[in-house]
Amino acid sequence: MIQYIKEYRFYIILFLFILIPIVGIDTSTRAPRNYRFYDRVIVTITSPIQSAIQWTLDHLVAGYQNYIYLLHTRQENLALTEENRKLLNTIASLRETQHENVRLRGLLNFREKLKLDTVVARVIGKDVSTEFRAIRINRGESSGLRPDMAVVTAEGVVGRVLRTTQDSADIVTILDVLSAIDAIVERSRARGIVEGMTDDVCQLRFALRTDDIEPGDLLISSGLGGIFPKGVPVGTVSKVHRKRFGITQEVEIKPSVDFTRLEEVLVITHHEASPVRHETTPQATQGTQTAPAINSPALGPIERTQPKGTHL
Repeated sequence: MIQYIKEYRFYIILFLFILIPIVGIDTSTRAPRNYRFYDRVIVTITSPIQSAIQWTLDHLVAGYQNYIYLLHTRQENLALTEENRKLLNTIASLRETQHENVRLRGLLNFREKLKLDTVVARVIGKDVSTEFRAIRINRGESSGLRPDMAVVTAEGVVGRVLRTTQDSADIVTILDVLSAIDAIVERSRARGIVEGMTDDVCQLRFALRTDDIEPGDLLISSGLGGIFPKGVPVGTVSKVHRKRFGITQEVEIKPSVDFTRLEEVLVITHHEASPVRHETTPQATQGTQTAPAINSPALGPIERTQPKGTHL
């Protein structure tokens, strides 16, 4: 018997494979209550096989489709990545344009408020030396700029024009040790000379010990000197040291302008202030102070002469 089965096993297997669909078709037309005994046996045996075959076919088809789709997906992903990069660059450019428009609008509003003849300029260079605190702008003699013109922003005083070329100008800021601006305390009207001290702090010199000056007070330009118009913010009092004896007090000033973020400025070409260029304060002595030539890495050699104890 076993030998007979081995000899005809091919035909037996073929018969079973033919019989299974026939029985499956036959049983599919019957209600569950009409299943006969051999129907139930065949369904029980063939169901796992059918499930396995169906699972295998589903995964083969899905794998093939995913492979085909993956080729297109990779190409689409590369295209989307490139498009995303372009959109990010566009967004960054638009955001920078928006910020620039806000800054320029502030400068224009400031100019209209004070009714000043000004020239808008962009900062194109900053000095990197520790002796000389200056910036360079992209406007010069061709735009009507001359030495000793005031430079401001909507936040306050920046400095004055030191020297010019045809298309650029060097600006000495109020942080420079030889810069001096006559200023008054807006609240108490106390007066002094704002001079540069460090990279981010100025000092108010010649303020009397009896003057009413407190931290938080705003200093504005007095208008004396013929360079800066009256009322432009210079800085805020950050520290006051009033000695028990003496004539003056030590006052530290935080500039109104953030020089680390300075990008655009206004150069005042004309204002109605009296063109007095130098005025000696009661506390100052006569004489002339000459600064040695400074070779600035960014702006070149500078030689400056300034009356001692005067304001610009």
